[in-house]
Amino acid sequence: MTVLHFSDTHLGYQAFDTVNDAGVNTREQDLYDAFERVVERILARKPDVVVHSGDFFHRPSPSNRALTFGLEQLRRLGDAGIPLVVIAGNHETPKTIYNSPILRALRSLDGVTPMFGNHRETAAFGDLVIHGVPHINDQRLLLQELERLEPVDGKFNILMLHTSLGKRYLMEEYGEQVFPEAFEAKLGAFQYIALGHWHNFQQIGLHPNAWYSGSTERLSDTEIDAEKGFLWLDIGKKNACKVSFEPIETRPWLKFELDDCRHKTVAELTVELEQFVQTQDAKNAIISLTLNDIKLEQTLELGNVRLRALLGDCFQLIVRRNTYGDRAFVKQLEANQFDRLDRIFAEYVRSKYPDDEALAAQLAERADHYFHANDP
Repeated sequence: MTVLHFSDTHLGYQAFDTVNDAGVNTREQDLYDAFERVVERILARKPDVVVHSGDFFHRPSPSNRALTFGLEQLRRLGDAGIPLVVIAGNHETPKTIYNSPILRALRSLDGVTPMFGNHRETAAFGDLVIHGVPHINDQRLLLQELERLEPVDGKFNILMLHTSLGKRYLMEEYGEQVFPEAFEAKLGAFQYIALGHWHNFQQIGLHPNAWYSGSTERLSDTEIDAEKGFLWLDIGKKNACKVSFEPIETRPWLKFELDDCRHKTVAELTVELEQFVQTQDAKNAIISLTLNDIKLEQTLELGNVRLRALLGDCFQLIVRRNTYGDRAFVKQLEANQFDRLDRIFAEYVRSKYPDDEALAAQLAERADHYFHANDP
């Protein structure tokens, strides 16, 4: 028997306020494209069962486009006779009782078994039993369902969870949960644990039968070095299970850090940026650029417009400037907190360039233009 495990497709996610020719947010379309690539692989490989371990949608009330796209793609699996089991994650679970769970809409599709609400569910496919514990906001009810959790003897048991199996797998999101340590001993009774929530592909060291398939697209620069895709399970005799990761194509996301900027000239920093572009394929990529220990006057010369011109045809540039902390300036700022910001900045520039009054005056004059750009 074969099983395909994927997760965290976050249909409806948007970022960067850029749209494609069809008027769709470009990053939203990226996640649709990634989802469709997985569906194409499913149709080509024809696993016996597909499991999705949560955050199918990005919000409890997805847009019409996200809902329609998701239903259309799942219908393709139903038409091919490939069953899918999906549990609710923290992103699509309603925060209050006044909203109906969006996964209820998936019940209208042949071959799709959505698991949501405040209780665990099971689905059987021959010698395979899938146990699903959806995201449950009420901790009391969650513990109650975990207490009742038991595998079926003589079967291959898959447990689906959308949680952090240890604090290191927290995503710093609203509503996320850490799997209760008191119930970790139960995990060893299941042949495979299909995890969702953590966005990077990962086998859990303390629980070697537990795997995060990861998200199908990158949603932050913490995922830059992680491939995206799905997990393929080959279940053999005596419930032996071989697990392999299969990547899919996604939008490239590059990361570059320039350190100790304050000891370099703007020209030298420019050369380093040009060398980065020459060694990387930045076309249509998201680039996270960090400028460490950069001086305030350098940030004026290396503005976003100039940086974007240096980095060529990238899709999106995300710049972080970690300025060099001048304690004397901070103390002065605190002492003059009621003074005008333009005067404080001018004094700071003069303190930084005591032997070059002309440069200090030039920088202060340039900054003054921005400080008063919106004055009547």
